[in-house]
Amino acid sequence: MSKKRFVIIGLLVALSYYGYVAEVWGQDTAASPQAKTEISTKTEKHASSTTFWGMVKQGGITMFPLGFLFAATIGLTIYGFIATQEKKMLRPELIPNLNQSLENLDIDTVSRVCASNPCLLTNILLSGMQRLTDGTLDTESMEKAMEEASVEETSAGLKPINYLSIVAQIAPMLGLLGTVSGMIKAFDKIGQGGMGKPELLAADIGEAMITTATGLIIGIPAMFFYFFLKSKYLSNVSKLARYLGNLTHTLISAGRR
Repeated sequence: MSKKRFVIIGLLVALSYYGYVAEVWGQDTAASPQAKTEISTKTEKHASSTTFWGMVKQGGITMFPLGFLFAATIGLTIYGFIATQEKKMLRPELIPNLNQSLENLDIDTVSRVCASNPCLLTNILLSGMQRLTDGTLDTESMEKAMEEASVEETSAGLKPINYLSIVAQIAPMLGLLGTVSGMIKAFDKIGQGGMGKPELLAADIGEAMITTATGLIIGIPAMFFYFFLKSKYLSNVSKLARYLGNLTHTLISAGRR
């Protein structure tokens, strides 16, 4: 129950972070046009109509892939918190039953329990049990199969978490792409004689700043959750090695007796 509360609190903090940044960002962006209300009526109208969706449109086409990365960050983070729970990865409640069956050399029961309760632990253990189907206690072959399966299973389980690292690296780069695009447009207007007309450059400079900020807002939390979830995952993998070692020792000791 405490882990569920921790996950919920973490997600609420993340959503509050994004909401706070969006609110402050919107206020700051609106403040600049309002400060120009003394210059012209046109800029006053622009300031009063500035909204979050307006900033998204001002950011240009780059905001669409950034929006996808934002959704991916939330989805991968939720998945990571659920998938890295010990009860999901290792199913420790199955250990006593598996240990007792191995003590009695009941390989069929162990295989049946592993097949009906798939997780990181049972998938690896099942690979080892499949080498013992001929009734021969070939521990060397069993351990080799479990070693091969552990590499495959742990790599597959870590893959979704690694996507957070990809998001954390791509988001700031997309933000930089939007920055370059906005600045190119701004310099193009300057070359066409817009140097003394800041209102003509405001949209392009706004695009440059908005995309940069959006990329960082997405990338920073994605990088944080990547390292946090990866550390949690590797901690469970360390426990996995201990569980499998104890179960293997139980089987070998029972076979010697």
